[in-house]
Amino acid sequence: MKFGKTANFYPRLFAFGIDLIIAIGISLFPRIGWIFGLIYFLFKDAMPFTKGQSYGRRLFKIKLVKNPHDESVEKYPEKALIRNIIFLIPILNLYEILLFLFAEQRLGEKWSETKVISTVDQEP
Repeated sequence: MKFGKTANFYPRLFAFGIDLIIAIGISLFPRIGWIFGLIYFLFKDAMPFTKGQSYGRRLFKIKLVKNPHDESVEKYPEKALIRNIIFLIPILNLYEILLFLFAEQRLGEKWSETKVISTVDQEP
């Protein structure tokens, strides 16, 4: 299998937006919807039925993988949790957004040892 190159900014941004809309939509269900929305947001890349790719990432043909061997994070839910929980911590989320806009690697990617790659040029 050939591994894809690191994904560009706009596909990552739009995929995040779609996943955020899905998480908010799930959260609107009465009583326990917020729990399922939070679980989706935190573990969207490690859920077995998504094959290690969130719905937004699948739409834009990008995938979250574990360094250094580009393994799917489907087997490593803790990587997805570490990567996404930063968005729930007030000061760190602002820093994370700045890194996403102006740096090549987010803080969550460094801590969880992951990266987002393009799957367009991968063989089946």
